[in-house]
Amino acid sequence: MTYDVIVVGAGPAGSIAAYDCAKQGLKTLLLEKYPLPREKPCGGAVMYRGLRLINEKTPRKLIERRIYGLRFLLPDGRGSEFVSDKLIGITVFRDRFDEFLARRASNAGAELIDNAPVVDASVSPTSAKVQLAGGREFSAKYLLGADGVNSIVSRKLGLRPKRKELNKVGLGMESDFHVGEEGVLEATGGDPSILEVCPVNGRVSYGWVFPKREHLAIGIAGAGVHMRSLRSQFDMFCKCVEKRLGISLNLEKRRAFFLGGDGLGSKNILPRAILIGDAAGFVDPLMGEGIAYAMKSGAFAASVISKAYDEDRYDEDALSEYQDLCRKEFSSNFALATLVGVRGPALAELILPKINGHKLAAKVMTMVARGDIGYADIPFVVLKKLPRELPTIIKHVVKSHLATPN
Repeated sequence: MTYDVIVVGAGPAGSIAAYDCAKQGLKTLLLEKYPLPREKPCGGAVMYRGLRLINEKTPRKLIERRIYGLRFLLPDGRGSEFVSDKLIGITVFRDRFDEFLARRASNAGAELIDNAPVVDASVSPTSAKVQLAGGREFSAKYLLGADGVNSIVSRKLGLRPKRKELNKVGLGMESDFHVGEEGVLEATGGDPSILEVCPVNGRVSYGWVFPKREHLAIGIAGAGVHMRSLRSQFDMFCKCVEKRLGISLNLEKRRAFFLGGDGLGSKNILPRAILIGDAAGFVDPLMGEGIAYAMKSGAFAASVISKAYDEDRYDEDALSEYQDLCRKEFSSNFALATLVGVRGPALAELILPKINGHKLAAKVMTMVARGDIGYADIPFVVLKKLPRELPTIIKHVVKSHLATPN
């Protein structure tokens, strides 16, 4: 059967792209490897910049917690907390959230087929084709590879090597620990609206504790070269969290995963084909956030394909606008995040305690977390807001100085 667009992978990137393509009137096929709902290793924090793409119309039953703050727990034991009255994001279980996005695409007109593993993909001057494990074949005018960091599409099209290079990908492990609602409240000091991030000393890596209704999502991730003894590092981190929070954590299942990387430094387009989301490697190098960037890349791909379709264009030049859009949106943020990530905890220990408690710092951190600004915009925003906030900052510094023992 022939389609205008085939999207391989019903994660956030693929489902957003399929939804937008279908809404533009393109005959769209969305293929998912596993039966829906399906498990997905992930901390489950969806930031506001991603929610904005679905107009925040997320069913209440999918929302585990509404997030209004970030806490950075530093290796020396100090913490820096930034809280806002604006929504920063939500926590979810990815199996339910991803199914919601896939069904949303289906309701918009995309044909959704789950339990449909793709084993081959190709492009030619006349069409793009995919083949399923059972031998069934589909063809289309355009192909979107949204099948994650282990993308079959990217490898079959020759856009990624068959073997991963640990210096170009991340590794992580996570689990959801059931502690009950009271346990979540106890672990979060009565405020389950804050995401906790813990940089790891001497490594380009970090840990996290994300609150859900009755669970704590706990995990670690970092550059692949720093995460070789992944299981032992994860277990050690969980024991530290257990001791620090004073709660019992009963491990049910560890989930290991790769993190994409170097999306802007890699080729993501061919005639008739585009890679999006984790398949392309769009992940924040500092915080490891990928969901919102995946969703944005899916929207970019859909807009580029819709334009190319109207112009009856299938060549690489016609699709190159996608890479331009992603570079314009992501590059300055990713570059600065990489620089900060390399310096990691040392830089965090130097800066975060000094800005802890400042209203201006909380405002800026909130804007970054929400996606209102990027990392590269921070200096300009600070300079713009500084004159107005200067009296408050001086007052804060004086109070801190007076409270410090001589």
